[in-house]
Amino acid sequence: MVGMTRADKVLVVLVLLIAIVGIGLNMSIVAAGGEQKAEIWVEGTLYKMVPLKEGYKQEFRIGGDSHYDIVEVQDTRIRVREADCPNQDCIKMGWIQHAPQQIVCLPYRIVIKVVSSAPTDTDTIVR
Repeated sequence: MVGMTRADKVLVVLVLLIAIVGIGLNMSIVAAGGEQKAEIWVEGTLYKMVPLKEGYKQEFRIGGDSHYDIVEVQDTRIRVREADCPNQDCIKMGWIQHAPQQIVCLPYRIVIKVVSSAPTDTDTIVR
């Protein structure tokens, strides 16, 4: 078997550079994708949609004096800041900001989903 010539080495480096640039461009295009919104569902019904964009802030309460979640929106992310449910899993989930992430509060049947207008053909693990 013959060793690699200088031209072979240049070709390998060139192919690797093209592959790395292609992957980088693909990831930047996916990251700069479409408009992001958060859908808030309560007991299977769409309760509210909020934009996830720079400079946007909002805080609102879902529920009454008891059985409530306080949702906080800050720029491109959303979270449940306070809740009176027993296990507090919805608070522990923290901030979410990428589709298809979601927060679920099972006791009060609240689901917060991040949705995007960008195509979602790339697996989340790849991103």
